[in-house]
Amino acid sequence: MRVVRCTLVGLLTMGALSAQLPPLLEQHCADCHTGDDADRGFEIAALFAADAAADEHFEERLLLAVRRLRSRTMPPPDEEALPSDEERRAIVGELAKLAPRTPGARVARMRRLTRRQYERTVADVFGVKWREDDLLPDDATAHGFEGIGDVQFLTPLLFEKYLDAATVVADAVLANDDATAAIFASDEAIDASLRKLLPRAWRRPVDGDEVAALAADFAAHRGRGADVRDARHALLRAIVASPNFLFRAEQGDADAPAELTAHELAVRLSYLLTAGPPDEVLRARADDGSLRDPDVLRDQARRLVHVDHGRTFAEDFAAQWLSLRDVLTANADFRRFPEIWNHSLRPSMHEEAVRLVAHVVGEDRSVLELLDSDYTFVNGVLAKHYGLDCADERGWRRVELSDRRRGGLLGTGAVLMGTSYPLRTSPVKRGQWILSRLLDAPPPPPPADAGVLPRDDKNKSGLSLRQQLERHRRQKSCASCHAEMDALGFALEPFDPLGRWRDEVHGVAVDAVAELPDGTVIDGPVALKDALLRRSDDFVRAFAKNLLVHAIGRDMLLADEPELAAIVERTRAGGHRFSALLDAVVTSPLFLLRDPDQRP
Repeated sequence: MRVVRCTLVGLLTMGALSAQLPPLLEQHCADCHTGDDADRGFEIAALFAADAAADEHFEERLLLAVRRLRSRTMPPPDEEALPSDEERRAIVGELAKLAPRTPGARVARMRRLTRRQYERTVADVFGVKWREDDLLPDDATAHGFEGIGDVQFLTPLLFEKYLDAATVVADAVLANDDATAAIFASDEAIDASLRKLLPRAWRRPVDGDEVAALAADFAAHRGRGADVRDARHALLRAIVASPNFLFRAEQGDADAPAELTAHELAVRLSYLLTAGPPDEVLRARADDGSLRDPDVLRDQARRLVHVDHGRTFAEDFAAQWLSLRDVLTANADFRRFPEIWNHSLRPSMHEEAVRLVAHVVGEDRSVLELLDSDYTFVNGVLAKHYGLDCADERGWRRVELSDRRRGGLLGTGAVLMGTSYPLRTSPVKRGQWILSRLLDAPPPPPPADAGVLPRDDKNKSGLSLRQQLERHRRQKSCASCHAEMDALGFALEPFDPLGRWRDEVHGVAVDAVAELPDGTVIDGPVALKDALLRRSDDFVRAFAKNLLVHAIGRDMLLADEPELAAIVERTRAGGHRFSALLDAVVTSPLFLLRDPDQRP
């Protein structure tokens, strides 16, 4: 891990300072990281000194300590007395207390609707189904998700695209008699229609001046000779192209700016769980203010996610978190894998993973079934591909698995093919996916001189993929990262680039045995699942963190760690059911508050 090593060596050694260490850090860290000869110049007591935050490297050192603790590379795995998982969380909590509090750092930026959210909002508000894919550009991503305000730039060209989109929406509404009648009742004045439409379109209460301004515009169009249709068209364009429609602004309660208003809370909840605006029931709970009641909020969250049995949640949130859509564009060399000519294969792999997540969510099962389950979902294409019995050759069905090799996300073609190359598997990509997605412990970027392995497991060197990676790990700059990443990936080597089980590669028996940095030896996917289940708290934390990033629109910071730990504990106490995780997330101050640093 060249990046980490250089950071440790290059940082200013602050020397042994007189600071009182919490007992757990004294027990597990002080022996190696105290005094002038502190290991690699990392003086742990310096972090707790009264003037520690004044040092320019303070936050960098703090984050490094947390990263090494969470990745289990510190304390070193060969230490006799290693901290338990609970003790590791407690140590991270102590370090999180030191995190600098920068005003506004934990307030999410204003967000624009993503393309998916735009499409669903148009459908829910105006009653027309319309896809805007040809009009609007792809959404920028950050921290693994679309809809992060920091990267949602609005250029003049993009705003022109939104004006074009608003025109298309207005055309679609006025071409649909039912949609038109629902918005513009024939026996209502235009201001009455606006008072019903605007709160839904702009997702908040509107005042009389806003209604009057749009009604005046409508009247002005009529006064200039426009017919009713043209005046309505202009009115709809103004509503849809308005920043009130395009953006999700969170300004907070006028009397308590740190808190979200009930309607902002409704919007945050709805777009998290349904990728669309609040429905009538949720708006009513926001209107009367009852949504602020934790019991009401929990009930509404559960109701929303079960409206379509978790399907939208899986297609939107889970597909982004787990990179499930990658399989739709992944490829395999057709000469070695002619099965790729079946154009139903990759969409079926994507559908299998989506159905697995939706099932766990919709049936309120343990989220740990995403790591290990005794079932999966297949259609005829996938059943044949995996070698499973499936009586129904056309439709989808849940099938019970006779062993643990296939169940869970790690046995889905979406993950296995999405982390492979066209001509071979990639233990590195598969291990990196596990670390980044399931454990939220992503390795640092490779150094510039890391080199590249052949893209084919048939190569002139005569070395197997394992031998090539072992030679690669001899480089000091690569060894520490690859030690864990490759071990996790090698456990999945019995699955080929298309996600099928195999016992040999080019006539040589598959070797799926590997040793993790803590000394744990794993052999194959079942042992890998056991190792991950032993780190179930890390998986739940990763799930919760990504839910919050998607909900709030910003990355989680070190100051957020105590709340994440509390969510993990509440989920564990609830038997790891999805409802327990969801309840803990939506009632967390991180979700409820606009600015957690200004909480009362």
